[in-house]
Amino acid sequence: MAATAAFAMRSTNHASARRADDDGLPHNDLGPELNAIFWLLTSLSLVFMGLRIYCKLSRGRRLWWDDYVLIASWVFVSASTTSVCVALDYGKHGYDMRPENLPKMPFVAVFAGFFSVLAATLSKTSFALTLLRLSERWMKVAIWFIIVTLNAIMGTAMLFMWIKCKPVARIWDQSVDGTCIPEKKIIYLFQWSAGYSGAMDVVLALFPTVILWKWTMSKREKFGVIIAMSMGIVAGIASFVKCAMLPNLAGDPTDTVAVTIWGGAEGAITIMAASLPVLRALIRGNSGAGSATPARLYVNDERRLTAGRSSETLEMPQLSPFPNTMELRSISPLTFMKA
Repeated sequence: MAATAAFAMRSTNHASARRADDDGLPHNDLGPELNAIFWLLTSLSLVFMGLRIYCKLSRGRRLWWDDYVLIASWVFVSASTTSVCVALDYGKHGYDMRPENLPKMPFVAVFAGFFSVLAATLSKTSFALTLLRLSERWMKVAIWFIIVTLNAIMGTAMLFMWIKCKPVARIWDQSVDGTCIPEKKIIYLFQWSAGYSGAMDVVLALFPTVILWKWTMSKREKFGVIIAMSMGIVAGIASFVKCAMLPNLAGDPTDTVAVTIWGGAEGAITIMAASLPVLRALIRGNSGAGSATPARLYVNDERRLTAGRSSETLEMPQLSPFPNTMELRSISPLTFMKA
């Protein structure tokens, strides 16, 4: 939606060029398609996240920082107001938009773009926080570097959504006197931040392999955990696709719909990827564990994994997001799967 905000103002020019003899022009409406995809992803990410939280609470475990950040990410995914934009004719060609919606849609698009990027950033931060609980030594430093730089770069992109024009109102209303940063520079910034975000998805997806590869466990068990913990690479693909599309945007609002879909998908996919390992236990529970609950499967899995690296298990403080509470807990890969 950041791209939508950057280009939605052009729809005014398209609408002003609307003609009575426009029989040769396309009149397709991509709004319903956008709505369906967006809310499908939002609903699926909620289901995945709900299963993650259920399996954690069913073990009597408290939610940790990564859980709260992930919940906040989903809130911003659902709040990215794509449906509001669709109600304001987003998805239609500029010459088909109702004149009364022209000044409203760019304003809403700025908020939608901001929430979409914020959701993606928080979801990646949540996964990185989870990896911190499994990593050690140099890997912790690398993960903290990713967290800090990712939030700084994405935060800069979000900031420029609001300060690219002076006064701010000129962002959504070009009739206001003022100046704006050249659009090409803004697109470069969005493209670079999207590329970095995708690259960090790939890097974070590789960490589980590095962490688990040296541990003693069956190959089937090892690859199962690695695959479940590395699905964030799909979100990286979404970032790269969005990055490739940005320079090719033209003046019509329909040109930004695909970028909007990929941008909204990025956060939702990361939420699902961060929650995916829980489905591994649920599937195993339904395919041969008898009456075992997902929580019991987690206990059994953790015992096997810990036994496989008994000499490597670290005692690390399990920090609570609430003050004056701390407990000592063994860290293993299934800590992630329980989270």
